[in-house]
Amino acid sequence: MTAPRLSRPSPRLLTMGVAVVLALGLLGEGGATDATASTAPIATAPADAAPTAAQRGLRFAPAASTVEAYNYDGWVYFDSGVWMAAYGEGYEFWAKKAKPSARATLTKTVIRGDERTTTKAPAAIVDGLGGFKKGLTVQVTDSTGKVLVKKSRSLCLSGMERQRVEPTGNTEPIYPMFCGGDWFTKSTVSGIEQGWATKLDTYFELKTTRKNLRMTVTISDPVADFLGLPAGGRSVSQRVKVIDECSVVDCGEVGDALLGAPAEGFSTLAEGDAASTHADQVRALASGAHGTHGAGDGAGSSHRANLFTLQGGSQEHGGDHPALGQPGSKPSNKAPAEDTLPDLLSLPAWQIGIERASGTDRLTFNANEWNAGPAPLVVEGYRKGAAEVMDAYQFFYRDGKEVGSTKTGKMKYHAAPEHDHWHFLDFASYELVKPDGSLVTTSGKQSWCLAPTNAVDLSVPGATWRPEATGLDSTCGDRSALWLREVLPVGWGDTYNQTQTQAFNLTGVKNGTYQIKITVNPNGALHELTTDNNVSYRTVVLGGKPGKRTVTVPPYEGVDTEVVN
Repeated sequence: MTAPRLSRPSPRLLTMGVAVVLALGLLGEGGATDATASTAPIATAPADAAPTAAQRGLRFAPAASTVEAYNYDGWVYFDSGVWMAAYGEGYEFWAKKAKPSARATLTKTVIRGDERTTTKAPAAIVDGLGGFKKGLTVQVTDSTGKVLVKKSRSLCLSGMERQRVEPTGNTEPIYPMFCGGDWFTKSTVSGIEQGWATKLDTYFELKTTRKNLRMTVTISDPVADFLGLPAGGRSVSQRVKVIDECSVVDCGEVGDALLGAPAEGFSTLAEGDAASTHADQVRALASGAHGTHGAGDGAGSSHRANLFTLQGGSQEHGGDHPALGQPGSKPSNKAPAEDTLPDLLSLPAWQIGIERASGTDRLTFNANEWNAGPAPLVVEGYRKGAAEVMDAYQFFYRDGKEVGSTKTGKMKYHAAPEHDHWHFLDFASYELVKPDGSLVTTSGKQSWCLAPTNAVDLSVPGATWRPEATGLDSTCGDRSALWLREVLPVGWGDTYNQTQTQAFNLTGVKNGTYQIKITVNPNGALHELTTDNNVSYRTVVLGGKPGKRTVTVPPYEGVDTEVVN
């Protein structure tokens, strides 16, 4: 899968501890909050004045001319703090694929009041679902002007960090915090709301002992032409003030466990050397904040974060949160209205492999079940006395208001190492079957903590664009919990990585052709719009011998999902 690109924590933040960094959402602080200065003056209107035609549009947001970078163990960690702002009008970008093997298309819609103007991007500047191809370049030079490194990457005009630049714009951001998708993502939306700015992903690592540096961030001309950036406003250059990390914090507290290899993105080669190995753990932390559940999914999956904003089919994206303090509904066995139901689908398995542990060969895979709407899936658990079991209820919403509920099954506390939270039982089933459909074996996973980990199709009616902007919470709870709520908003799926005992045990399974069968809502306990699309199949071919089993995975609809996306 392609995880959304996230800002990385600086060494200074790492000394605070991984849990604090993730819990407080401080990724990418990096001491770079006073960061930018344009190479050419940018004409911007006062905050209380409407921008003129010359000031309107996407522009680098002005800021200071110096950025602080932190040196630790011979590495300098940069984050320019460069912002792209939308003055006087909003910008919305849709990336869509007709099928998994199709080339993605990208459109730009300029929103000025009620007026919307849409333009299709040239194929040459489209990087699949990931934004604008080679649209962003970062260059670092020394005091003599020597270029130490120059790297390009895709430009994503959505980010985790947003700030308001005009009082006339939206009161809150409405677009997702990422670009990109998985093998089976159909559509994603990104953008900058009128009156808002998004921080560009310019995180950068460089092995150097030099102190007087300059960092330049540039939007490529083809992309800048399409976005309408003025010729004199396509580059930002900053003096870099390098600060010794150990002069700010006690470097003895930085454990080797937090150090690895250069993170994805602008992490680069050392001066004339091979790539260093200084931030693997940082990369893992950043990508793990949004992605998949694993066999040990309790530690890094952020389930205790607020992950859901309910958007009714008749609401605009970014509309009001569900009403707080509204009266509850009385559970009923009556059939809920169709416009209050989710539609649950399973995607084909991907990233399939073989692992051997404790003398056992297992077939591993990723699985995703998602909600095509029009309404969210909301399941709540209520504890039964002191037992580690909860009665589960499915709740139904219309236009952000709870309109009904019904009992739907059980939740059970999962005390296994690295879990220690509550699971909803029988959300999906994973089976290895023969081509004729006969069962060979089942996965060891039979329960789930539901959360939106991956956007699948944000164009479906009622899709939620920003699950993290809370209206309802998604939580897996802890051992003391009396109640919890798990959600799967419209347009989103929940990915689990099936490894260890949750994978298929291949003991006694002969070589040959099989299918991984994934079924969401296998017992029909959940109310949904239709069950006709609940099952998916993925063909696999097993070979080898015990201890050296192999698996071959034919492409699915023309896409090889077993290579890095």
